[in-house]
Amino acid sequence: MFNLFLQLAELIKTGDFAKMCAVTKKALYVYEAKGLLRPAVVKDNGYRYYRLEQVDQVATIRLLEKLGSSLQEVGDFFALKDLNERQKYLGKQQEAVEREMAELGKIKSSLEFFDQRISDLKQTGLKKVAVETCPEEYLEVSPFRHGVSLNPISFGPRYGVIVDDFEKAEISRFFKVVERKEGNYVKVAGKYACFYQEMENDDVAGNGPKALEYLRSKAKVVPPFYQEDFSSSVLGHDGSVIIKYSAKLDL
Repeated sequence: MFNLFLQLAELIKTGDFAKMCAVTKKALYVYEAKGLLRPAVVKDNGYRYYRLEQVDQVATIRLLEKLGSSLQEVGDFFALKDLNERQKYLGKQQEAVEREMAELGKIKSSLEFFDQRISDLKQTGLKKVAVETCPEEYLEVSPFRHGVSLNPISFGPRYGVIVDDFEKAEISRFFKVVERKEGNYVKVAGKYACFYQEMENDDVAGNGPKALEYLRSKAKVVPPFYQEDFSSSVLGHDGSVIIKYSAKLDL
């Protein structure tokens, strides 16, 4: 215990203290200027020294900074005397972190989807019908409307259109893949015939009937017919896009 007290009482030079805290010396000077962290000792020659226990204070400043707090807000937090007020502030930061984690989770899911889609395309190739086993998926489906632009900003990474009547071969609904609680339509699990096709972006809208005819010539399928990644350029290049077409096999 005596040795611990000696250690706590030991003065640490600015450079060594900065390394200990994984910050720059400049950051320590800024914290001091903002009134957030004062050196334990400032000698006549201007040299600054810190104590080991001040590492915790730096860690708190860095934590709040990482949570998005400005140095002014960090100072306001330290000025709070009421623990309930500090708890309230930290609760708001926790809510912000949870929102950011949810958003990062969506981004991670999108990246995983793109990676899987590229792997599938590499394995299947273009204009080659393959059979895949799909799990149950939940979609948010809305009626088809002219003049609506489908894009990943408003519809997410997985979206497209549905053809319900094979004979008319006309787009009847929009869809986007969502979480179960957000869905109003279930894409049933099962075996689906599918293929990828590359084309110019301007040709996508009118290609659906031809794609459906091609798929029906290669496999016995039942409605609906899914045109997935409508107008997506994630897999395309040089102005082209790659679309995935699929329908459930009639087994």
